[in-house]
Amino acid sequence: MLIYKGGTNAGKGLYWDPMEGQRVDLQNGDILPGDHGNIFLKVSPAALLIITPLFGMMYVMFLPLFGIGVFIVSWLVIIISSLARLALTGIQVCNRLAARSVFFNWRPSDAYFSGLRKKQRGAGKNKKNIQRSN
Repeated sequence: MLIYKGGTNAGKGLYWDPMEGQRVDLQNGDILPGDHGNIFLKVSPAALLIITPLFGMMYVMFLPLFGIGVFIVSWLVIIISSLARLALTGIQVCNRLAARSVFFNWRPSDAYFSGLRKKQRGAGKNKKNIQRSN
């Protein structure tokens, strides 16, 4: 089997697009339909008659596994999101306890130096004015 892209010149034969399920018969050398995103396989009719029932058989065999997988994944999403919420709640509780602690009073979410100069300048001016008036 050879792989051809859509829009390219191809020889005589049977071409199959597995993504679309489209079969194209070319009697003479002609251009395959579609753009370069479409991929065609050149197969003989006998090979196509063997491949298609195999795909159907694989679908029937693995369909129950897909159902089980979807069920498991749907429950895993709920369990993982619950554990993540629990972990975030624990982190928030620990941060609140650490904020009240005397020994460890570092909170990275606070901006300690925001507005510090404005407060010092205003406080310094008032002290100078008070000292001069005395």
